[in-house]
Amino acid sequence: MPAARPTRRTAPAPGDGGSRARARLAARREPALDPLPASNADLWRAVRALPSRQAQAVALYYLEDLSVRQTAVVLDCAEGTVRAHLAKARRTLARRLHLDAGEEEP
Repeated sequence: MPAARPTRRTAPAPGDGGSRARARLAARREPALDPLPASNADLWRAVRALPSRQAQAVALYYLEDLSVRQTAVVLDCAEGTVRAHLAKARRTLARRLHLDAGEEEP
């Protein structure tokens, strides 16, 4: 009997633009958050400059306060992928915002 082929995730349909992720997020919407203080403007400007998946992971994990597992579900990827996106984003943000290694979040 031939060995079973591993299943592969398929790419989102063209034009989907992450609508499934938005739909899942909309289903769990909570009351609107207070506006961010102006002191955070530089941080969020730097987050918006990240590659889109890193920026999405940062926003979901830190702003929406989702766990790594919940973020993986919303982004439709593995938990390890979310951790990698967050680690790369933290390194990039620290470099762009000129933070010392001691100032980074654990």
